[in-house]
Amino acid sequence: MKRSLIAAAVIVLATTLVSGTLWGQGKYSKETEEWLKQTELGPYESKSYDEKQLYEKAKLEKEVSVYSYSSRVHQFGKTFQEKFPGIKVNGFDMDSTEIVTKVLAEQRAGNFVADVIFLKDPATVLHELLQKGMVFTYVPPDIKPVLPERFQKPFLVHHVSFDTLIYNTEANKVPPVQSLWDLTKPEWKSRVIFSDPVKMPEFIEVLATIVQHGDEMAKEYQRVFGQPIQLSKGVKNAGYEWILRMLRNDAIIAGSTNDVSNAVGQPGQAKPPVGITAFSRLRDKEKNPKLVFDVSYDTKPVMGFATEVIVAIVNRAKHPNAAKLMTRWMMGDEKGGQGYKPYFVIGNTPVRTDQPAPPGSRTLGQMNIWMADAAFVWDHGQEIRDFWLANLK
Repeated sequence: MKRSLIAAAVIVLATTLVSGTLWGQGKYSKETEEWLKQTELGPYESKSYDEKQLYEKAKLEKEVSVYSYSSRVHQFGKTFQEKFPGIKVNGFDMDSTEIVTKVLAEQRAGNFVADVIFLKDPATVLHELLQKGMVFTYVPPDIKPVLPERFQKPFLVHHVSFDTLIYNTEANKVPPVQSLWDLTKPEWKSRVIFSDPVKMPEFIEVLATIVQHGDEMAKEYQRVFGQPIQLSKGVKNAGYEWILRMLRNDAIIAGSTNDVSNAVGQPGQAKPPVGITAFSRLRDKEKNPKLVFDVSYDTKPVMGFATEVIVAIVNRAKHPNAAKLMTRWMMGDEKGGQGYKPYFVIGNTPVRTDQPAPPGSRTLGQMNIWMADAAFVWDHGQEIRDFWLANLK
């Protein structure tokens, strides 16, 4: 989502020489190389984890600064300070785009403020920060055995959030939609609500994931309709065709995920819509018990589309040992743990294999989902966004 996720000015910053690192050559400056050696990060990462020893080093640094996409940074920051007295947590709550912008600017100026970043938008982080050496992945060695490889590289993944199809449970005793292709049928005309991908770039990730799985979408079409799919003129694959047909079926575009859950979940509807929205909207029912909706868990070919929330340590961070300690705290323990507790809720799925699902949810292994591919989203996101806009009525 090269131009839709972050401002053009940020892209310009990302392609310049940034203080302390040589980008695009697989090399680091003398200053960064020395920092990596001293901090045991990057190619020099330690294979062991000694919390007591790390805490002693972190206490000498006295503080740690975390740029977080979520205000819950203040919750896990508070418990961190209680667990590790003598280390002050400077928590900054901002959206993922702002985090990327600030890190780029700080690196360019040689003003190293952030120690840890915690954010969504892995496609932008991969291409604008990680591959250019502005941030480094740190996976605490003691949790590697309980983290699938895909959640260790290229990023340390903190948790997975995803978007899914929801339906009205008052009007439907069982999910009324069995396949994503059902949403293109006449009976669902003007009754499908989709969160606006222009306003919420995470839904570009949803569309990109469907496009990337075009072959599976074609197989599902044949299963549903009993014949091979015929692509419209100029349409590349069955994923794009699904987007086109859904829009031509007068899909309703909502301004927020909350709008989707409210519209689908209102009681007293004879023919309520269905909608694709954030799985975390299930929490809305706790605030408003009158809402009557649930997730369509058995939708084919998948029930949802997942994206990763990632943690990284910033290049030449001033408090690297405290940053390591914070990273480990955030990843929790086999029961969840105080550091992970603010995210142990419906809508955030743990990636540690020894952690249970939050109450009312399911583990990753219990759900049929497609994971967003950061590289694919980056390469094709703008094209998919343009296709969406060109076919909106």
